[in-house]
Amino acid sequence: MFVSLAVLLLAAAPGEVTPVTFAQAVSLAGRAPGPQSAARAADVQRAEQARLSAFVLNPQVVVEPGYRQRQEERGADLRLGLSQGFNLSGQVSARDQALRAEQSVLQAEARAVLLERQLAIAEAWLLLWAAERAQTQSELEVTLAGSFQKAVEGASALGAATKLELAEASAYLAEARLTALDAEGLAAERRVALTRVLGHSPASRLQAEGPLPEVTLPPDSTWESLVVEASRLPEVAARTFGAEAERARAAELHASRGNWLQVGLAGQREYDGASGGALTLTWTPPLFDRGGRERAALLASAERQEGEAREAGQASSAALALAFHEVVHAHEVLDALQGQLLPATEEAARLREFLFQSGESTVPEVVLARRALASARIRLGHARARESLARVRARFFIDALSGVSAP
Repeated sequence: MFVSLAVLLLAAAPGEVTPVTFAQAVSLAGRAPGPQSAARAADVQRAEQARLSAFVLNPQVVVEPGYRQRQEERGADLRLGLSQGFNLSGQVSARDQALRAEQSVLQAEARAVLLERQLAIAEAWLLLWAAERAQTQSELEVTLAGSFQKAVEGASALGAATKLELAEASAYLAEARLTALDAEGLAAERRVALTRVLGHSPASRLQAEGPLPEVTLPPDSTWESLVVEASRLPEVAARTFGAEAERARAAELHASRGNWLQVGLAGQREYDGASGGALTLTWTPPLFDRGGRERAALLASAERQEGEAREAGQASSAALALAFHEVVHAHEVLDALQGQLLPATEEAARLREFLFQSGESTVPEVVLARRALASARIRLGHARARESLARVRARFFIDALSGVSAP
């Protein structure tokens, strides 16, 4: 499904409306430049690691040609030598451990970037959904305001409406048009925001199609434990793995300055045809330099990243706790709008229009009731989007926890 949507996005002509559902938009998160390059970074590192040699030093080839000029010793000499260095302090295993730690960092960073982009896409789509509904409601209000103005004009022609009431009706229509223009501008801004987080051209005209996502959350009795587990979210894991990688690199550096054994073979052919060979062993003990200067920076960085991981863990727990709070709060706001405010404003507007037609109400009273109803309907759309966003954000956090290994 997301492949076909990606093709549609790429093929859509400028100005052409491309409908996109919530699921389709979120499925494109991995195709955005940021998450895609983060995932490729881990793949590239893994591929390069597979090509590493078991030797950490290259062999050395020595060629020493010579020529003797003495009267009794005249001719060419040639010496050939081949040597290979071996680390005796476990550098190869330390290198592999550092590479595994770096791979864990890259994988955690890729998950963190993907989660961040999924959240951004979800928010952008839901905000666009609310803005488009507000735009539709505002355009409907313009139509109703125009009809109401015509009715007042007809009543004014018959002497049943004053000039003040006619002015009130005209002002109501003008304000409705301005509200519709504002709603159109907001929808355009949020449409561009969605194309940006999807990594597509802002010239694309996306439309939030379909219903709001249906999200199921675990029982609220488990929320407290999930808040504690939020310290395992990908961003926190990346920093924790980063500290481990710094220490692994410090261990690799320490091993690289350890005991070295150089094994060499040398052969010689002299001017008179005599030849010979030798085996050389060179031991380099770590008496003075163990990479302390470089290791100090790596170990200091590890300590810093561990502190950042703890702070990120606290921030992640707070973010999930806030997400759960938003789920409850947004649901209460939505219930108040759906169950109380909207029915009340609808009934008030209906009665005011009925009384106006009966000559028992004035234009300002009808306008006030219509404005309250339009505002309530627009607020309801935004509240539905915010309630859905709160549930989606909490769900994404929980899903990310199930996909992260404990550091």
